[in-house]
Amino acid sequence: MPEESFITATSPKTSPITIAFSKQFGDPFHHPLCTAAITLATIQTACAKHIPSNYKAFLKVCRQLSLNGITEPFWKPYPIFDPSEFINPKVLHHFHQLFWDHDAQWCIFCAGAAKVDFRFSVLQTAVSYHAFTKGISKLKQVTGRDHCAVQHYIIGVITGRVPCQFLDAIHALLDFQYLAQAPCFTDHSLCDLEKSLQEFHRNKDTIVQVGTQKDAWTIPKLELLQSIVPSIRLSGAV
Repeated sequence: MPEESFITATSPKTSPITIAFSKQFGDPFHHPLCTAAITLATIQTACAKHIPSNYKAFLKVCRQLSLNGITEPFWKPYPIFDPSEFINPKVLHHFHQLFWDHDAQWCIFCAGAAKVDFRFSVLQTAVSYHAFTKGISKLKQVTGRDHCAVQHYIIGVITGRVPCQFLDAIHALLDFQYLAQAPCFTDHSLCDLEKSLQEFHRNKDTIVQVGTQKDAWTIPKLELLQSIVPSIRLSGAV
């Protein structure tokens, strides 16, 4: 999120937690952490190349070094503060918003908006579950509660309308998002969490093949999923 880039003093085109660039956001592994020491050293390099008072010229140097122009991050005086450790995932943005902005749109494109809307409209919803009588393809200003409701049905709705590997990819990503919201974890459950993300990466090429996603996986929230398990081990449940 933009706020995370401001906090870490890094460019929005890089991960706020790791050293991954935008073209590496779809990699199936966890990149090394972008620690406070690395960021501060990079800021020093930028200041050595050009004085910050000439902001336009300094900003060009910062862009080359994947910085955002901040020279004195608020966490600099505190030796135990490290953005790569204290920035934790947020369920609303990193799970539900990711699902709505990408997973749901991939499904609508691949299965067809009319077919998805029709299947949602005829669902027999359980008590207390949300009903989508007009479908989901034209929804605007969707809330996190609606995101959750769509997730309950999406696998059943697209089954039979999409390739098996496409279905596996969406199913694995949903499994990861649900498993990551557990109130407590064991080594075994964290292993299951990692396997779900690996399963998505094994099948994600089908999403490109059917034309729902360009070949470049420049999705910041997707890259941040690689940091979920390390974050849980360090800071506890999401």
